[in-house]
Amino acid sequence: MKILILLLLLIGTTGSCQNSEEIQEVSTQDLDLQFKEITNLIASKNCAENSQCSYLAYGSKACGGPQGYLVFSSEVDLEKLKELIENYTTAEATYNKQNGIMSDCSIVSPPQTIGCVDGNCIKMD
Repeated sequence: MKILILLLLLIGTTGSCQNSEEIQEVSTQDLDLQFKEITNLIASKNCAENSQCSYLAYGSKACGGPQGYLVFSSEVDLEKLKELIENYTTAEATYNKQNGIMSDCSIVSPPQTIGCVDGNCIKMD
């Protein structure tokens, strides 16, 4: 009887592990909503001078590497921005795998010059 109970517990545990590892389907709508949340956060804070501007890589090209770079003010909640970008990047990599997406495999360079123009941090190259 004890062996039967242990066997049932083992089977139940194994099944629950498999369910937690399932990858959720990612759609272009999911990616669009996530990216809009990122850009809304960035747009919510302004800059007063060039030194307040910075950038982070975002996204996942099918061949690897970032999709591009986002420029933002240091006034933004940096931890929240990093979290949103990380979630977006992971979701885009999943989307690429699920849909067999191919890319041009070009390397996207970070912006060489960024600055504050009319209260907004922008790429200047």
